[in-house]
Amino acid sequence: MTHLTIKEKTLVILIGNARGGEDAWASMYKNLLDPYNADLALCFGETKEKISSLYKNAKYIWEIPEYKNWRDFFESNFNSKWDTFLMRQKGGSGLMGGIDNHTGSGAIVFAFRHYLLKNKIDIINQYDRIILTRSDFYYIDKQPILPMGKLYAVEGECYGGLSDRHFIFDSSMSKDVLGILDFLCSEANFEMLNQFNENTINPETALLIFFKHNKIIEKLENCKRVQFTVGIEGDMTRWKKPSNFIPGFKNIKYKYISEYEVALQNYLKKNGIFSKYFLLFIAHNLLMFYIKTRRRIKKIILFIVPFK
Repeated sequence: MTHLTIKEKTLVILIGNARGGEDAWASMYKNLLDPYNADLALCFGETKEKISSLYKNAKYIWEIPEYKNWRDFFESNFNSKWDTFLMRQKGGSGLMGGIDNHTGSGAIVFAFRHYLLKNKIDIINQYDRIILTRSDFYYIDKQPILPMGKLYAVEGECYGGLSDRHFIFDSSMSKDVLGILDFLCSEANFEMLNQFNENTINPETALLIFFKHNKIIEKLENCKRVQFTVGIEGDMTRWKKPSNFIPGFKNIKYKYISEYEVALQNYLKKNGIFSKYFLLFIAHNLLMFYIKTRRRIKKIILFIVPFK
């Protein structure tokens, strides 16, 4: 894809809370904010801890109450039948995460989108391009300058739908990108939505259904992954905890191995085997070989000498 010289005004919006640590945020400043000459907005849960560089570098700081039960957010923003479809979904899907005892964070992530659409659209419309993403990405390469007129979703981690972690789109598309809860909580859509099996609807498939319904799917393209989700000690999380430490990165763990591997592979394809992360790629593969071999040996031992 052709990389364009940046001309448009770009706003990067981080949603959720401050996670990933200063090393991850430094990589974002270098590989996302700087290439796009972008302003930064934080759409976070309320906190008294505002000492990180994110708050110092943000042009906008928008906060939502950290509800103990996010049902309260929905009750105050939608009519009494808002949960007719949502409450049919199985608890393990993550779609209702944050409401009652449901695991995951699907409802919370969508609530942040709804807040942006209903409360910050005037500011959003002052920009040409919006990058909606999260704070705990580590960027190992620059985010390419992508042409306007498309909705870009980062490749991978789709779970039957579309990854909800990183979108790039024209500000004119904001209603069609951010309006997922107006769609899921509208009585007019319940009959159509109820045709879907309650076991199949997670945040990713809900987004896919929504984008098909409003036809913005016709503008959708995947963009190459240049980032992966990370975690450090003390990060708040409702879903996936960090897995393994990354060789060469102090105190940082990746969360999703597929993100990490694809980002590394993309970097090496672009920059060659003599580039910065080649040794990291080799170290990772050796580590994976060791882990898989150890597991196989353990299974063989248990088969030969079973515990009684």
